Amino acid sequence: QTAPLPYKSTQAGNWDNSSTWLNGGVQTTPGTKSIVDPNVSVNWNIVQIDHDVTIMNDSDLPAANNGNRNVLGLVINSNTLTVDGDTASSSGYGLTVTHYLKMDGDIDLEGESQLIQTLDSDLDVTSAGRLERDQQGTADLYTYNYWSSPVGVSNITSNNNGFTLPDVMRDGTNNINWLTTGYDGTNTNPVGIADYWVWKFANQPTDDYASWQHVRSTGTLNAGEGFTMKGPGSGAILDDQNYVFLGKPNNGDINLTLSAGNDYLVGNPYPSAIDANQFILDNGALINGAGATTGTLYFWEHWGGGSHVLAQYQGGYATYNLSGGTPSAAMGSNDPDVGTGGTPTKTPGRYIPVSQGFFVVAETSGTINFNNAQRIFRKESAGTSVFMEAPSDNGIVFGTDDSDTLGDIIPYSWEEHRPQIRIGFNSVNTMRRQILFTVDENATAGIDNGYDAPINEEQIDDMYWLIDADRFVIQGTDIFDENMVLPLGIHTESDGLNQIVLDEFINAPEDTKVWLHDKELNLFHDFENGMYEFYMPSGEYLERFEIVFRVVHQAEDTNQSEDEDNTQTEVLEVQTAGSFNIYYSNDKESIIVVNPSDITITSFEMYNVIGQMIYSMGQVPSGSPFVEYKVSDLSTGTYILHSETELGKFTKKVLVE
Repeated sequence: QTAPLPYKSTQAGNWDNSSTWLNGGVQTTPGTKSIVDPNVSVNWNIVQIDHDVTIMNDSDLPAANNGNRNVLGLVINSNTLTVDGDTASSSGYGLTVTHYLKMDGDIDLEGESQLIQTLDSDLDVTSAGRLERDQQGTADLYTYNYWSSPVGVSNITSNNNGFTLPDVMRDGTNNINWLTTGYDGTNTNPVGIADYWVWKFANQPTDDYASWQHVRSTGTLNAGEGFTMKGPGSGAILDDQNYVFLGKPNNGDINLTLSAGNDYLVGNPYPSAIDANQFILDNGALINGAGATTGTLYFWEHWGGGSHVLAQYQGGYATYNLSGGTPSAAMGSNDPDVGTGGTPTKTPGRYIPVSQGFFVVAETSGTINFNNAQRIFRKESAGTSVFMEAPSDNGIVFGTDDSDTLGDIIPYSWEEHRPQIRIGFNSVNTMRRQILFTVDENATAGIDNGYDAPINEEQIDDMYWLIDADRFVIQGTDIFDENMVLPLGIHTESDGLNQIVLDEFINAPEDTKVWLHDKELNLFHDFENGMYEFYMPSGEYLERFEIVFRVVHQAEDTNQSEDEDNTQTEVLEVQTAGSFNIYYSNDKESIIVVNPSDITITSFEMYNVIGQMIYSMGQVPSGSPFVEYKVSDLSTGTYILHSETELGKFTKKVLVE
């Protein structure tokens, strides 16, 4: 430690005060701006601490550091290095150690502060000190979070140690009261956590609910494994319960075995955020020829239910891959007057926060790898690092790619110039689903690991992309033009009105419009005119709807006749005029006319297969979105409904049972 010169603390104090350091009157504060170029920070200092030292601000760092301080080596012989921060104000700082960390004292990461060790950075295995880091889950008694631990057991001469939850989790400075009987936590001091709800899913068969492994408070969890846990009942589903993780920080390579046909509940194992894109690349079996996973990450969001009974759980999986992120499905209002509809949910961004658990799915047998190259300082308040604890109370949070860092490490194009389309579905039972379409040069029109995300669960009502007859919530492709067709699948549990809406279209090619094609009604709906509302009997519809695109070309022939131009306009208006539906309901023994757009229907008739008229109706009254005509005592068989409207004539077959 003679070159570079070591910085040694001489008294307790602020990191930025020269009096804290030996020779502080002549040496620049460690890890601060370069005296040669103030836009560059010094990152080659070795620091030795023997007193209580606090990092309280980033005013001595270049703005480009975003509050992240770098040192080459850090030796904490005793006492505590505190990195200041506050959860309520979403404040905190980064501390990056690029080569060597020895901890015989402690590190206290307050608020959103984080410790980052880079790819070549070692944690001395003899370190006996502890790292402390808070994270917040839901306070609700009945609601799961998926967790992971950034620390293992301390004072052991090995790193990345296995642990039980009492080894590493606290309620403030107190041990949590782990309740080994019953199902309810307790809002006490310290809080009581019902350990019945602590489970893991470590390399178990896909979709096999019986394969969950009971951990409780006495079972061992490995570094990198995720686990479930419910709150103590200290508040409602939107309220936070703070937990403290305390132990030896994890560092370096962490590997877990994954077998073909299995899933694994894993989690961020470090006291810093990790880059989900880098994790996917490191672990995508068919993306970079590495790892064993499909390249899609699933984040559980438990958004309702109020019960310990499995059948009454209300939740779903938010999803992230190289195409972007989508929120979980949720249940809530689909009234257009209250916005896009549905309970507000969180969308995972590019960076996975401290202690966040998530599922990966096997593509082949192999290894799940966490490593220091995935680590990065990214606060949750940035919007791209989202802890999936409970629905947000201020609306949907859209994660962005935020590719201002690691661009020279990851040889793929996640820049924000990619066209992205988010389509929303508001169902008859107030289910809300959003699906994502992204254009990326690394994807294809087929199924691509890491760019297309299969749906991980289906709600009572749901919508999804259809690719080769399989169902996806995220779809990526490399080509985007006006001839593209994106099939949609929808199912509902009940008859009634549903809505399809364009939630977002970013980086749209010039003059490109997104339309919905309702093939059953032969209607094209331009989303610039608002949402598409339609009545649909319960059931599954895999061939009715598709997303199509139109490019509004400017006429190159300035001599085009006025009649030609008017004809084109008239056709476009007819195609996007609105929607209606006429069908026969076997349950109600009635002809149902659904006409939310108040289209003029001059007449309709019902015929049997030999051409005999069974029922006839003149003009349908206007101003009613739903009209029912009783037609009972029909024989089982196929019938024809013929209608004449302002949009033209329509004929469809119906089956009477």
